[in-house]
Amino acid sequence: MLKTIDPPYLTKTLSKEHAPIVKGALLDPLASMRALTKQSLFYFMRYFWDTYSQDTFISNWHIEELCKELEIVARRVANGEKKEYDLIINVPPGTTKTATVSIFFPVWCWVNWYWMRFITSSHSSTLSLESAEYSRDIIRSEKFRQLFSEIDIKQDKDAKSNFRVVKKFPTVPGQVPRIIQGGGRVSTSVDARIMGFHSHIYIPDDIIDPKRALSEVGVKTAQEHLQNLSTRKTDKEVSTMIMIMQRLCEGDPTGFWLERHKDDTRHICLPGQIRDYGKFLKPPEWKKFYVNDLMDPRRMSWDVLKHMEADLGQYGFAGQVGQNPTPPGGGMFKVDNFIIIDRLSSDTNIVKTVRYWDKAGTEGGTGARTAGVKMSVMTSGKYVIH
Repeated sequence: MLKTIDPPYLTKTLSKEHAPIVKGALLDPLASMRALTKQSLFYFMRYFWDTYSQDTFISNWHIEELCKELEIVARRVANGEKKEYDLIINVPPGTTKTATVSIFFPVWCWVNWYWMRFITSSHSSTLSLESAEYSRDIIRSEKFRQLFSEIDIKQDKDAKSNFRVVKKFPTVPGQVPRIIQGGGRVSTSVDARIMGFHSHIYIPDDIIDPKRALSEVGVKTAQEHLQNLSTRKTDKEVSTMIMIMQRLCEGDPTGFWLERHKDDTRHICLPGQIRDYGKFLKPPEWKKFYVNDLMDPRRMSWDVLKHMEADLGQYGFAGQVGQNPTPPGGGMFKVDNFIIIDRLSSDTNIVKTVRYWDKAGTEGGTGARTAGVKMSVMTSGKYVIH
């Protein structure tokens, strides 16, 4: 039995299209569920969740709204319509973004358009391949085969990094079904290049590691990878990018892309809370979904956000949760300019050493913590932070 946690709003969101299908489930459950999940990515995800994870499916409005956005893109691509926009989605970590976009979405597309081709990417090959493996697991599950037995993975093209989908068409009863070659999925990472494969939809999913976001080299590598991905299109007028990530720095893939393609991009930006970051919410009309200024009260309550800020620091929290990656002090210090040493050499000539403390003086203990630094300047003009 699928375990779910549904918020109260969900009972009010059943559309006129879905209502008769749900009612029909009383007469023919499998046929009705097939129709419902084929039509709706959100219901597809809910129904097949336990083929991906044994954790309880925690529903929230942002998942349903993002599913609708993904459906719009997929249907335009499937119909061969000229691309209106690329889609960028910024949401905090731990909000089911990878499961929605990189795992369930491609499988749902193959159920509807078996020929569709995907390129998915992440900042590490491990994460990219893991998402691909989860997608394969869904297709191979008994639950999936009950509803969509015609969709399968090609036996001799079944690597996590590159697998192909086939569709089985029934022939005469008792005979082997006719098999049509379908689309597929190539999974890559920022340190790899793709050759010889083009996609209808390409999905950069967290293509910059938070640990490398303060490094100019790390940021530049992610930017170059994004540019390379953007050339791997089946049809340059139709193929579409769907990028999903939390903001990390001004030059991260989101900032880099918007600086060049803002007018041709639909930018969805969902801060974890809008009490302090409301001006970054896009589209602004989605404010109606926030509860007590929180995007996801179940996963990210105020207490949870407080702990996240302590773990991430003010800068990390502002980017990853608030979606406001403005560097403190205007980015005065460049990480790449620092060299870590174990000890000073014996011939080091220090001119002056200073220790300074910035004490926590805010009443109630709500301000920044006490911080101190000891620095020395050498005759060479270089500085040492002890």
